[in-house]
Amino acid sequence: MNVFLTGASGFIGGYIKQAVEKAGHTVITHSYSKQGTFSKLPPGIDLVVNSAGRLGGQGATDEELNTANVLLPVSLGKQCEKTGIHLIHLSTPGVTGLSANAGEKSRYDPMGEYEFTKVEAEKQLISNCLELTILRPDFVFGPGDMHKFPLFRQVHKGWFPLVGSGSARTRPTDARDVADAVLMSFPGKALSGGIYNIGGPDVLTVKEVAQYISVAMGKSVRFLPIPRFVFRTALMFGPLCPKGLSKSRYQLFGMDRFCNTDKARNKGFIPARSFGLTAVDAVNWYREQRLL
Repeated sequence: MNVFLTGASGFIGGYIKQAVEKAGHTVITHSYSKQGTFSKLPPGIDLVVNSAGRLGGQGATDEELNTANVLLPVSLGKQCEKTGIHLIHLSTPGVTGLSANAGEKSRYDPMGEYEFTKVEAEKQLISNCLELTILRPDFVFGPGDMHKFPLFRQVHKGWFPLVGSGSARTRPTDARDVADAVLMSFPGKALSGGIYNIGGPDVLTVKEVAQYISVAMGKSVRFLPIPRFVFRTALMFGPLCPKGLSKSRYQLFGMDRFCNTDKARNKGFIPARSFGLTAVDAVNWYREQRLL
């Protein structure tokens, strides 16, 4: 099968490319376009996988978010609809907001600009693309991930600030499990067609996530519980707010946010990697890159 893959140079996209090629398929990658759209798919394509996207923060503009997260997938969807090709689109559980155990049928309730663009893409794809699978990977980790590196770096310092007691829960997900879910979304496979939350096997507290990372590093970490009102007060200072602290990070590490994965599990998708294993592999990679 000839698979057209966007975002192949990215963290998750790289693992998807490896998995698809290992499964015996040919991958044709998408060259970056500042316009975010193109008029025609390459000839001979049997399947399209969209793993491209632009995360919020880090100086991302509204135009960049809209181009990568809305214009590109919608353009792909139109091309797939014209040609009858199946589209696998990677979204995020964040489209249903900051809630515990949110399922695929939960109402849209985006919490930030990134999630708003993901909602818009989903809505347009669902309306215009019949051959469609939407995967929503939750809190993705793995070797090569620089977006989560600050979390590992903080643990490496030997102390870790907690919002309150650090009891907010999340569902860490290995990028390699996301790639496996993509393979299970190929036409005729168990996850082909529909919307599926994709997540790791365990729901962990933020404190437990940091503890797993410290064990993977072979060093102890001290926790510094900080009352929630201190974080909220700091956010009120705008430009004077401490570096690295943002409303989205406060929500991510201070409130329950994990998706319900029963639908995919009932279809036979069982994530193979616990966060303990993922943390070890990630720490080893960071050390190989001399980042830790």
